[in-house]
Amino acid sequence: MPVEHVKTGSAASRRKATRVGAARRIAEELRAQNERFAAAVENMSHGLCMFDAEERMIICNRNYIDVFRLDAKVVKPGIPFFDILQHSVDIGIASQSAEELYAIRKPYIDGAKPSTYEETLADGRIIVISHRPLASGGWVSIYEDVTEHRRAEEELKEQHRRFDAALANMSQGLLMYSADGRLIVRNQRFLELCRAGAADFPLGMTYRQTLERLVRLGIYVPIDVDAAVARTEASLKAGETRSTYRAYRWPHTFRRAPAARRRRLGGDLRRCHRASPY
Repeated sequence: MPVEHVKTGSAASRRKATRVGAARRIAEELRAQNERFAAAVENMSHGLCMFDAEERMIICNRNYIDVFRLDAKVVKPGIPFFDILQHSVDIGIASQSAEELYAIRKPYIDGAKPSTYEETLADGRIIVISHRPLASGGWVSIYEDVTEHRRAEEELKEQHRRFDAALANMSQGLLMYSADGRLIVRNQRFLELCRAGAADFPLGMTYRQTLERLVRLGIYVPIDVDAAVARTEASLKAGETRSTYRAYRWPHTFRRAPAARRRRLGGDLRRCHRASPY
């Protein structure tokens, strides 16, 4: 009996130790996963905030605090979503009242569907908010400050507008080629001078094709296309500007200036040709 009692006790101890060991491993794995999750959230380039089904914050990263310039001592896990909105109003970052902001967000929360929308802050910054519902209730929101990107877009649009206006008001015809020798810009004045239509000189054609088309349409008198292309390529390679006079079929003489020019547009080397009537 004593021997059996010892054996029974030993087996029970081993089973208990096994259960304790398994629980400890699970706890360690869970802790490691939480640490990895926290590290991933904190190292995101955008702001992130997660809320439960009761609209209380579960977690947020530092970028979320920074985007809205919130007080980390106020915005802590457990704070209601509405209170965060009110806090943003109190510190002057929100451009609307907390009630108005909540009314905008509430349909996205109740709809439980992925959505993306924008919010313009009181300081003029534009924040894109990506709303993603959770299966267990609640949602995750990603916040990205796109202010500089939007400004760059507007500046680019303005540059394009000015460029188009300049082309439209030039007294000279202009063709511009990409670094690989494809036509990328053709103004209306060029077509008027050549008495041609846009279909005659489609974008994408090569410099050689342009010269051949000018001769074939009877706009240029016959020229040595191979020699003209070779001279242009040589000037491009040397970084030289060159002017060329071309004789047209009708009684006008046109100066093509320059026949080759180095220009940096968007980092690409492009050729620019202008035709001016005398």
